Amino acid sequence: MAESTTSGSSDTFDMGSMFRTSARMTFVIQIISVIVMLGSAAAYYIGGLLPSIDPDIQILLVLVGVVITIVVFLAAFGLFVRFSRRIGDAVVGPGLQEVRMDTPKVKTVIYAYGILVAMMAITGLYAWYLVDKNFLAPWAASLNSVSLRIFGLALGAFVIALLIQIIIAAVGRTATKVVIEVLDMDDSEFLE
Repeated sequence: MAESTTSGSSDTFDMGSMFRTSARMTFVIQIISVIVMLGSAAAYYIGGLLPSIDPDIQILLVLVGVVITIVVFLAAFGLFVRFSRRIGDAVVGPGLQEVRMDTPKVKTVIYAYGILVAMMAITGLYAWYLVDKNFLAPWAASLNSVSLRIFGLALGAFVIALLIQIIIAAVGRTATKVVIEVLDMDDSEFLE
């Protein structure tokens, strides 16, 4: 199997790092959006109760909310650290890190997969825009709630990041296999 080991060369592309970094970034977006969703949902429900609650209890509820948010953030950070390597391994299989970009077939495969990921991301963003415009924004406006509007936007970020992460995982695995096959085919043609 052909594998480029020239690191830092301008004619190589670190395909494994690109897919792993993209998957980790979407995981971080998911964590942040879940925290924002929890906070905005809590703010909506507590906001309805706050006018009838004593001011001292309101301060206590805000402090408890801050503590819970920090605990959720730390738990999410621990989850990210624990699963970061697994996410990277799930996205890009073993056997391929850097590839030589001067191989025409490899360059075509990498560009095609890059365009596919970009188009799927654009499609996901537009689909969520339609859902938000037609359902979530009117729902939040009908209840006159900024918290629900923030919840809808965070939910959109979560769904789009999840969709992109699934696409990157599928594309990363298949791109790895295709590039390995192309490199093996080039090696066999060279040996003949």
